[in-house]
Amino acid sequence: MAAPATVRQLRGWSIVDPTGSSSTPSPRRNPWPLQAKLGLVFLGLILLFAAFGPLVASTGPEQQNLSGRLAKPVFLGGTWDHPLGTDQLGRDMLARMAVGTRLSLATGMAVTLLAGSLGAILGLAAAITGRRTDRAVAFAVDVQIALPVVVLAIAASALFQPGIAVVVGVLTFSGWVSYQRVVRAQARSLLGSSFVEASRSIGGSRGWIARKHLLPNAIGPVIVIATQQVAAVILFESALSYLGLGVPPNQVTLGGMVAGGREAMLAAWWVPALPGAVIALVVLGLNLFGDGLRVHWDPRSRTVSQ
Repeated sequence: MAAPATVRQLRGWSIVDPTGSSSTPSPRRNPWPLQAKLGLVFLGLILLFAAFGPLVASTGPEQQNLSGRLAKPVFLGGTWDHPLGTDQLGRDMLARMAVGTRLSLATGMAVTLLAGSLGAILGLAAAITGRRTDRAVAFAVDVQIALPVVVLAIAASALFQPGIAVVVGVLTFSGWVSYQRVVRAQARSLLGSSFVEASRSIGGSRGWIARKHLLPNAIGPVIVIATQQVAAVILFESALSYLGLGVPPNQVTLGGMVAGGREAMLAAWWVPALPGAVIALVVLGLNLFGDGLRVHWDPRSRTVSQ
């Protein structure tokens, strides 16, 4: 029996390969751009700082030493007892910043996971169900967009006891819309594709098609959005803590450290500046990595492998 022939259309001619192998070049993903590599470097440094910072510090984040208050960092002539100096109560800045970075990263990851899951579920539901569900989800999107995050945080602080759970709930409620829109648009564009029609013809249910076909094809843009939303959540959490609407003052946060260091800004500028610099580096690293992922997975600029 002869080997199957592969037919390829090229400039109107049919070229038959008798060996059965196609010489059609296949698309290849773009190489990792420079911004993605820089983002990974920043994130790696931040993770190392959050993991091993408290081990390097000589004291705990809450241990006070009023006689050593406002000690200078090493790069300004201080000692290695407190490499990043101390605050207005004599607490070690290195230990406090590392603990605050842990809390910010954990909050960002938790909110991103919850908001991404909620947005993906609602996006799939709006795409594969009837018009009533789609209109109901669209109305919920309009309501969420009309409510600013600060207003939600003030209302939540008045109704509930302030804490990390309230911050996660407020930021999750305000962060699922972008996921829903992307997943809905991607799923609706795939509903008329051939592989979805083939799945329907063999008896595949809507839920099975959504799990096996629609969601896997939308996971790339969702991951890109997630990396950038972690940065946005960390920034929002720091802003809420700075305004006193987020985590209580007895818990160490980067935003709370910036707010607490306002009184000592003229005498010791590093007290509010160093936590702010950590926030900026985390946000910068995540945004660079997310932008690099977008370029890496962009199908419009993929190279062709021969």
